[in-house]
Parts: sequence; structure tokens; C-alpha cells
Amino acid sequence: MSTNARGGVGPEGLRQLSHEDSWARLRSMVVGRLAFSLDDRLEIMPVNYLVDRGTLLFRTAPGTKLAASAGRLPAVFEVDGYEPEQREAWSVVARGHLEPVLETAEVIDAVALPLFPWQGGEKGFFVRVVPEEVSGRQFPVADPAHWVSPLTGIRRAPTE
Repeated sequence: MSTNARGGVGPEGLRQLSHEDSWARLRSMVVGRLAFSLDDRLEIMPVNYLVDRGTLLFRTAPGTKLAASAGRLPAVFEVDGYEPEQREAWSVVARGHLEPVLETAEVIDAVALPLFPWQGGEKGFFVRVVPEEVSGRQFPVADPAHWVSPLTGIRRAPTE
């Protein structure tokens, strides 16, 4: 057991990231996973994003993400990272709601940002994840040998 940043005890070196460290990790990535519920269906999808004005901004086309933003639905956004030199991984989660970018001045500002979706097609709308809570954690990656069992590497019969 180890002590985490909040003074609590975490398993195997787990530590809570500070609010500032969590935001720094969000700024360091370009793609994350967005999750929300629309019409009683859970959705999760990768989106290219950037941090802007204390929010997570992404481009989209008409569809589920835009519809969810119009309803200002609750959403969760997550990014993960791995630092091989330190053999550590981290995860940051932002909980809040979706909001469409509708004000002309905000749209003009958003168009000028270096926000480039990986998927082609028209992505003329901007949506923000407006976080109400941001938290993160970092932990050492376990040595794979820790998980080896007598069954590791045994060939299985093909499924029929």
C-alpha cells in the first residue's frame, strides 16, 4: 500500500492526480473517449479534441453527439496514457454535460483553433464537454510476469 496525493492509502502505488495535473494530462492528448446516454442507449466513441476555455472542444457532424449536445445531456470524457520509461499509466476522467457551440463569436474562435478530426467528412459543428468534475490517477504498470499462471500460453481448441 502507498499514500496517495489526497493522503489516503492506495493499492500498489496508485496515486490521485491533482486537479492541475489532471488538466495538464487532458491538454497533452488529442483523442479521448466520450460517453453519454441518448434515447435510453449508452454511447461511447473516440473524438479528437482540445482544451479550450476550461472545456473539452470537438468537431462533429449531425448525429448522436450533436443531438446529445442540443439536449445538454450528462457526459463523461476519458483519456489514458502510458509512460514506458517510468512504467506508469494514468487515466483522467471529466464528468459534466455536453453543450453545442452556437454563439457566432465562439464559432469563429473555434474554427481558428488547430482542431483536426481524424475521420473525413463534413464536421461543421462544435460541441463542448463542460466539466463539473475532473479527476485523475496514476499507477505503476505491473510486471507481466506477475500475471503468469500454469495456463498461460496453452493453446486452445478453435471455436466451432
